[in-house]
Amino acid sequence: RWLRPFGRVSRALALKDVRIFLRDPMQWSQALIFFGLLGFYFASLRTFRYHALPEVWRNLIVFLNLFSVSAVLCSLSSRFVYPQLSLEGHAFWIIGLSPAGLRRILFTKFATALAAMASISLALIALSTAMLGVEPLLKALTLTLALALVLGICGLSTGLGALFLNLKQANPMAIVSSFGGTLNLALSLLFMAAIILPCAVPFHLYQTHRIALPTLHRALLLAAPPLLLLTLATTALPLWFGLQSLRRREY
Repeated sequence: RWLRPFGRVSRALALKDVRIFLRDPMQWSQALIFFGLLGFYFASLRTFRYHALPEVWRNLIVFLNLFSVSAVLCSLSSRFVYPQLSLEGHAFWIIGLSPAGLRRILFTKFATALAAMASISLALIALSTAMLGVEPLLKALTLTLALALVLGICGLSTGLGALFLNLKQANPMAIVSSFGGTLNLALSLLFMAAIILPCAVPFHLYQTHRIALPTLHRALLLAAPPLLLLTLATTALPLWFGLQSLRRREY
């Protein structure tokens, strides 16, 4: 019912991937363990009295928590999102020749991964900032960075999964450990550092009284356009190259 606005084809493709994921306990249990541990830790921040620490330490913990959530996203997207197309196996020709079209199939897989990971990661970051009681500017910034990270990581995993499609391999771990899977994980980690550090460093300098508040605002405004362009490029370019690779294949 929630997916009805997206059309019958996209809804059927999304539900197929969700059902395959839920029917495999080895898959959803890994995601549950990683995100469950993070959620338990974030919910226990007040128990450890982290909210009573000086502001400089609370801000540092917020960015470290963002790093931890992003690292888990990189790992799980490489494990679950990247091999999705390859795991279609020898039946992929049915998808390739279907009236749905490769473009819709690719972007439906991207949107499905994006919706799942964005909802979990944004909820975890919101819980972390609420427990630490940080200022509204930092809350909005970390949520924005989390959304940018999910976009780029899902774009990389879906696009590179299509670009390095391997229909002969049925073992997902072999697909993940291939050249394409290793490249996807490395680029995801580099993207994570490139998004977080330009915003974390000015905040830390401000909290340690090395720069003034106007300088912090100016640094964030200067960092916004490059980070936006980086996010758009990291999301769109792998999807475009992956789609072109799929279209050049014979089915």
